[in-house]
Amino acid sequence: MKLTVKDIKELWNNGQAELVAGAEGLDRPVAFYDMMEQPDIKPWLRKELLLITTGYAIRNDKEAVLTLIRDLNEAGASALAIKTRFFDRFPQEALELADNLHFPLFFLDNGVGFVEAVYPVMVALVEAKSGMEMHTRYQIGQVEKKKLDQKFYFDLTRGDFDREEEAQMRAVSLYWPHLPIRVMEILASSGSEEVPEKKREKARKKTEGFLMKQNVIYNSISFPKKDLILFQEPGRPGAFEKELETFRENLVRTVKQEYHILVSGRAESYLKVAEADRQLGELRRLTGIPTVEEKTLWWEQMGYEELLLQISRLPEVQSYIEERFRNLVEYDQKHGARLLWTLEELMQNNGSRKETAEKLFLHRNTMAYRVKKIEEILGCSLGDPRTVQELAFLCKMREYQNI
Repeated sequence: MKLTVKDIKELWNNGQAELVAGAEGLDRPVAFYDMMEQPDIKPWLRKELLLITTGYAIRNDKEAVLTLIRDLNEAGASALAIKTRFFDRFPQEALELADNLHFPLFFLDNGVGFVEAVYPVMVALVEAKSGMEMHTRYQIGQVEKKKLDQKFYFDLTRGDFDREEEAQMRAVSLYWPHLPIRVMEILASSGSEEVPEKKREKARKKTEGFLMKQNVIYNSISFPKKDLILFQEPGRPGAFEKELETFRENLVRTVKQEYHILVSGRAESYLKVAEADRQLGELRRLTGIPTVEEKTLWWEQMGYEELLLQISRLPEVQSYIEERFRNLVEYDQKHGARLLWTLEELMQNNGSRKETAEKLFLHRNTMAYRVKKIEEILGCSLGDPRTVQELAFLCKMREYQNI
């Protein structure tokens, strides 16, 4: 069974594209598709071809647009699908020419990524010979692509590729965003509770809607316990950062679930996705630290916190903390006291006994007793700035060790 332009129009009926001219040519058969981002593509045109383009190479060039439509028609191509975002005004003459030639012309939604527009077409072409209905082919294709996306991501993080060229071929076949890319995780801050699937799906759809509105090219990958998005960094990253935080706040209100958004560093090659995934893991740990107040964490902005996390893992640091606080831990265990907890709160409040007492709801005499007991057990004075500096650092390290 052969596809026609009419079938493609039905595939795009959920908003990917709109037929704007050449409606009398919907019976043209479609056997191939291609994407063009160069001015002179005539040598590569062929019969029954659906051409898809951003239009960037022929932006604001009326004659180039008219020539492309004529060349496509002469080659026996099927249709042209083009984005108009780079045109100040799409030439009316092009619409009239397409109508006169009965050559179907689509406007792609400027807010839809190429994956959403191209992948249904690819699936339909591959499965056309099977005789399945269009909707069934599309649904099967979507499920299959999700599996392929998951496997490719897993292979990248496991380091299964030796050459970047091989990874690029896989990425292109799956319509992943072009390099450089970042990996983003929408992390539900729910403690140990599992987020209901309805909430996860709602959050996924809202996230994709946000990215489309921002004209960000992306690909979403859902795993059993996490949702990832690979995206091409937009032209104005500073503005996007602000929009992303605003989106997170709106997501919390609409889904009624607290979220962190984690964004990896830039991956200049697909083989660097493994490093980006590792960075997300580190950012995920940082969300468990009370003193990290940010809810949208960008890797580059978390350099200091990441450094502290790495230092806390050093064997010599761990040994020093264990030795320094051993007597305090043993006293707490033997007497059911909370002296170490009190010390940690005191250090978080920069040594302010009054502020710590208020925060812990302790009488000032109780606070004074605890401070005296801590000094006695540790053999130090909490009035000594150098001692306070040391203990503050060690308490901070314990905080990072315990996430």
